[in-house]
Amino acid sequence: MEFCSTYIETNKFDEVFEFYEKLTQKKGTVYTKNRWVEFELGNKLSIYNRKFDESLIDSGDTEDRLDENYKNNFLSDKEIGRNNSIVLNFFTPNLTEEHDRIKKLRIGRVSEIMFVNFTAPYYFFNVYDPDGNTIEIYSDTK
Repeated sequence: MEFCSTYIETNKFDEVFEFYEKLTQKKGTVYTKNRWVEFELGNKLSIYNRKFDESLIDSGDTEDRLDENYKNNFLSDKEIGRNNSIVLNFFTPNLTEEHDRIKKLRIGRVSEIMFVNFTAPYYFFNVYDPDGNTIEIYSDTK
């Protein structure tokens, strides 16, 4: 088995896509318009537009695209809580500069720079995407 990607399920696809382009300063590669985009960031981070599949299922135009197992699973997943169960962690060599850059973007809530020292000095701040997912940006110096 090989790790392929982490992806975010969202109902705010355009907003989340734009957020990650601004945050990472990278263009996403679109594989399915309005449904799936990937960012190469050392590991792959992808964004999946859940509303795309929901609209397709609602339209009934699923032949050769989705089987009944997928549709049943998709519809039963509606009640499962999503997001905020993982933290995306990014390193930057200049934490203060990155903190200032992201605050100026006004793309979401940004915490102050924080410090912990349990096994080594660790400086970080959090920024939150439009779905409320936590992105932690860290450095070993402030």
